[in-house]
Amino acid sequence: MVRGIGIDLVSLPEFRRICGDWGAPGQAGADIANAFVSRTFTAAELAQAAGRHDPCEFLAGRFACKEAVFKAVAPLTSEGFDLRLVETLDALTGQPQVSLAGALAPVLSEAGVTSVLVSITNEEQYVLAQALAQ
Repeated sequence: MVRGIGIDLVSLPEFRRICGDWGAPGQAGADIANAFVSRTFTAAELAQAAGRHDPCEFLAGRFACKEAVFKAVAPLTSEGFDLRLVETLDALTGQPQVSLAGALAPVLSEAGVTSVLVSITNEEQYVLAQALAQ
């Protein structure tokens, strides 16, 4: 049974501006813009991003996914939750999947959600994610 649905659209140029030089070739990652990246993404998400051709575009998709999951699940909870609890990693088959364990588990339990399906797509300057909470 569908419990909630969420969608989010991220402007890739704006996301790159917010992230600064994070993930750019030759950058050590010490600039102040990385505070957003380190506060928003899990170590596992950052590790997957680092192995990509365009790490910033990868993280833009993960950010859109966090927002979409928040929109799908937060209305089902008593107090909402911090979207940074959402961790989206690639399955072995390549598609994105939300980790249902860890800090997000009690939120999903309260919301009556047993699975969250996500899809991420990008086209030129935009990245879109959709989440379906069941």
